[in-house]
Order: sequence, then structure tokens, then C-alpha cells
Amino acid sequence: MFRFVLLIFCGLMFLSNQADAQRRSSTPKRKILAPKKKAPAPVKQQPTVIPVDTVSQPKPVQVTTPAADTTRAVDTTSKIDSTAIIDNDLPISKDTLTEKEAEEQLEKTAVKTVADSVRSYKIIVEDITYLSVCPGTTITIPFKTDGPFDEDNTFIAHLIDVTGKSVPISLPVKKSPIKAVIPSYKIGGEVYRIQIISSIPVVRSQEVPLRLLQTPAARIEVIDGTQSVRIMPGQEAHLRVSLTGTAPWSFRLSDSTTVHQTMSNPHYLIVKPRDVKAYKILGISNACGSGTMSGEAIVNVNNNPEPKLELKEVDKIAKLCSGIPFQVPFNATGKYKEGNKFVVQIADRTGAFKTISAPDTSGYIMTEIPATYKPGEYKLRVTSSAPYLVSQTTNVTIVSPTVTVLQKDSIRLGENETGELTLKFTGGGPWFALLSDGTYENNIQESPYKIKVKPFYDTNYQITSAGGLCGVGKFSGTAKVTVKSPPASITLEKLPQNMVCSGSTIEIPYKTEGRYNPGNKFVVQVTDKSGRFVSLPTTVTPTSMKAKIGGVAVGDTIRTQKIRIISSSPAVSSAIEEIDVIAPDKAVGEVSGRGTITAGRFTRIQLKFKNGLPPWSFTLSDGTAINGTFLNPYLISVSPATTTEYKISSLKSGCGTGSGKGSAIVTVDN
Repeated sequence: MFRFVLLIFCGLMFLSNQADAQRRSSTPKRKILAPKKKAPAPVKQQPTVIPVDTVSQPKPVQVTTPAADTTRAVDTTSKIDSTAIIDNDLPISKDTLTEKEAEEQLEKTAVKTVADSVRSYKIIVEDITYLSVCPGTTITIPFKTDGPFDEDNTFIAHLIDVTGKSVPISLPVKKSPIKAVIPSYKIGGEVYRIQIISSIPVVRSQEVPLRLLQTPAARIEVIDGTQSVRIMPGQEAHLRVSLTGTAPWSFRLSDSTTVHQTMSNPHYLIVKPRDVKAYKILGISNACGSGTMSGEAIVNVNNNPEPKLELKEVDKIAKLCSGIPFQVPFNATGKYKEGNKFVVQIADRTGAFKTISAPDTSGYIMTEIPATYKPGEYKLRVTSSAPYLVSQTTNVTIVSPTVTVLQKDSIRLGENETGELTLKFTGGGPWFALLSDGTYENNIQESPYKIKVKPFYDTNYQITSAGGLCGVGKFSGTAKVTVKSPPASITLEKLPQNMVCSGSTIEIPYKTEGRYNPGNKFVVQVTDKSGRFVSLPTTVTPTSMKAKIGGVAVGDTIRTQKIRIISSSPAVSSAIEEIDVIAPDKAVGEVSGRGTITAGRFTRIQLKFKNGLPPWSFTLSDGTAINGTFLNPYLISVSPATTTEYKISSLKSGCGTGSGKGSAIVTVDN
């Protein structure tokens, strides 16, 4: 033995001297250590690295550790996976790693790979729906992350428009929140989406909607949509400012009129210039800053001393209703005397005009036809007081309120057929009518009128609302439509279970045929002790019904009851089925058995169940649990280490929680 050890030692010394000689004869080279990297990366295989084939080499090759690395011993007998032999005759690149560093790199890479494969990366943008921002403003976006993001990882916010184009809107940050700037060129009023993207690894958050406020715009014009209006001295002109963008708005006119924080759109203005004047908008702003202005309204003041008076847009007042206000538009040009007033007058067939409005100074007078005027043809005009002038007259018709009658009728229709009911109207039209089943028609021009109906059930029709030119009027009448439909029937499908616990809720599948009336109700019924059917609390869905089964008689363990489904309108019953109802007795599990075993051997104990609805689930006192068995009795193998008494600690069955009794003792003979 000593000789064998001595021989090995001499061999090792010989090989060591030979390796030292070869190293001294070669050009000395520095060992360049690869710089440490924060993110683990696989080691690049250099041309100077020769993998060791552990299969083809029966003996491990002994490698002398370089002198510079004196802190690490080489294990020449272990299997080499990630090591390499350095050929000193080849040039060494600056990325060359020592064996230890290469192994550490491989270990880190492996750990990183595993971590990346089992960990999920998530970025979740928190709720920012409360934000209302303008283009060009800065917003703060909070977010949460999940996953081992790299130390050099950064997060950046992107803005996505309706076309799907995404642009970055923030600087990279290491953690939440992100401060982002909405580009000023983005269009307000549109919905954009915010998304946060990480760099290492590249992960995208969910897209969160963000609506940008719209910059304002304003256009000024005369109230009738034209660019100019002519008034006489002392009269008022009505202007209109149409606004776009986000309210509220503030704007200034060229006459220094300033409106602050208005919510009205369009915004109406009244001006009263002494001379001809052009009105423009000098500035418009809202929460997003200044906007654009357009339009011009020119108010011409006619200094012509000869006043003129004329009606305009007379077609709008061709038909009038008693008691309903209307506006009489007219033009008054020229110079009227101070204190001048305008009034509206109406004349009947006799030609006697009577005033029906209060005196007014503007060109738009509101008035109404007194209730004393009967329906018919009349003439209308406008007069002034200083000087006294009379406009041309126009013919107007005073119409009466609408009276609608649904003609009494009795119609019989087949399934899916359409019928017609007759409506008669009097009073000013066109008319409209709404029936009790929701049938609606408007712009009815003739009377009597046939209105089409298509009921699914027998229906008694009435008028819910009807009227005409003068609004909702009076209405009356009824009509009955009978629908011939196939006979109704109920089919009780196969029950999912024929045995249930008393007090439990079961689901009963069913299907129906034919038509049922709107007030129809379905209910599940079972027989009581006397055999009489009684209704159960029932919840109805389109395909099934849920019913709660009542209790059985005292002393009964299982009782067979009949079950069916009935409807109320029409009165139809399904076929009768039978179901076994188990009394709500608690399940009882009894443990029994005695035995003597040696340590490590098995024996069996027995459980018998009584009452309750299988399956039974139980837990023994030693923690052994069985979930849902239909076997009764049930044998279970046990192998206690010491003498043990087994009992039931919990028991459940289809009828709820039960109880245990008895015990089994297993003696362990050591």
C-alpha cells in the first residue's frame, strides 16, 4: 500500500514539473477579469475555451491552478460542466473569465432563467379616471408592479390615440408615479389611452382611457344666423355667440362687453347701438386657455325719419291654438317717436280688430289667443302708436284641441297576424296616438285612421295619449283583440335527483309550448301527508325552476311525494313525477372495531352510517379525512404508531352536519 501511494505521489510531482516548464517557456500573459455585470448574462464561449468531454475521457485531466489564483483548489475528480482548459498558446480576449467567475455567471444565469420562468411581470396603472386635463399639461400617473424587474429597468408612459399611434410622453423613471406631459398638439375632446412600458424586461400595462378637454372656439352672428341686421334708433338687436370646446367659457366683444364663466351655448346678447356698429369677438378662453374666434355681426341703425312696419315669417303663425303662447315676428324700420309701442291685433269675420297683446317696444311680441275665440278663420296684424302705423294683415286659423276616439271593435287574429284598429280625430292636426300596448304613430294626416297592431296575447286596447297641433287633447274608447294560439302545455323534464332532503332547494328543468298570458305565473307543487297538492316557494328561470321542499311527517325517514308544475293563465299542469324526501334527521356515524397490531402493521376499523342523505364525508380523531363516500358500512385502514382510540370528529351528509358515536381501539404491541 505504501508503495502504491509513493508511486502516485511521484507521478504527480513529475506532471507538475512538466507543466511548470511548459509555462516558463511560453510568453507570460495577464489574466484579464471580465467586469462585473449587474444583469446576469450567459458566458460567451471564447475560442480559447475547450469543453471537457467527460464521457470520452476515462480519467479527469489534472490542471495546475495559475499562480495568481491561490485561493481556490482544483477538484480533479469531480465532473466538469462549466469549466474549461486554458490554452496559454492562444491569445486571451478581454472578456475571458476565471473559472470561478464563469461558474458564478452560470449559476446567476440559471437562477435568473428559473426566476423569469416562474415569475410573471405585471404593470398596473391605478385609477386616473378622475383626471380632466388639457393638451400641454402635466399629469401624475401612479402605478403598481409585480415581478423581479432588473435593477437598470425604467418605466415610461405612452399616449395612444384613436388610430393606435403610440408616443412616449414622459422621462424614464425607476418607480411610481410617472410625471407625463400631454403633447400640446393633441386634439381635445377625443379619448386617448395611457400605457406604461418597462425596459428590462419589456412589459406593457393595461391601457387606461383619458379624455382631453377641448380648447375653446367662438363664432358671433345675428340671432337669425345672418351677418347683419337693421334696426331703427333706440331699438335692440339680438346677437348669438356659438361656442365649442369645454365649458365654462369666458369671452370679450369688440365693444368691451365681457362675459365670465358662462355655461350657456349658444350665448345670447342684446345690444342697442346708436349708430352702425360691427361686433366681433376679441378673445375666448376656458380651462384649456385661449381659443379661436370667427364671425362678425353688423347692426345697421336706420336713421330714415319715415318709419315702416311689416309682418315677417307669417307661415309660422298660420295655425294657432287658444291659450298657447306664440310669437309674432315683424320688422319696424325708420325713426319712431319716443314712447312708441307695438301691439298685436286680431279680427273676426266682421272685420273688427281687437288687441290681444301687451304693448311692447321690440320686434318680437309674445301673445296668445284668448279662450273666448272659437275655432275658425281670422286676420292678424301689428300696429304702432307713435306714429300710428298698421302692418299688412295675414290670415290665421284658430284650431280646437284634439279629441281622439278609439272605435269600439272586437277582432280575432291568428298567431303572428296583424290587425287594424280605427282612430277618429277632431281638432287641429297633424295628430299622434299612443296605445296601451306601446304602439305609437305620429304625423297622422287623415281621420279616421287605421292603426296596425300585432298582439301576442288577448289584449284590451285603450289610448294612453293622443293629441295634435295644440298638444295632448282628450281621448277615449276601447277595442278587444283576441289571438288564436296553440294550446299551452308544460313538460317536466327528468329530475336531476329522485331523492332529496327535506328543507333543501332542488332545481327542476322544464319546457313549455303555446302562449301564456302576461299575468301568468308558474309554481311547483308537491303532495302533503293527505295527498293534496300544495304550492312551494318557486323561483322561475327560462329553463328551470327552483323550489324549496317542505318537511315530512314526524317519524318518517323517507316518504315518497308527488311533484308537478302548474301555470295560472291559462291553467295548465305538467305530468306528475315522484320524488323521495328524506326527513331532516342528522346523519349518525358509528365507529367500531378492536385489534392488536405490531408497530408498522395495518388493521381496519369500521364505520356505519344512519340517516342523512349520502354521500357521507367524515374526519377521524387522528385527522384522517374521507370526502364523499356512498359505501355503508365503510372500512378504513389505519396504522397507528402507538395504541390509539379512533372516533368521528366531524360528519356531513347530503342533509347537513351529523354526529358520531362509538370508538375503535387499536393496540400497538411493541
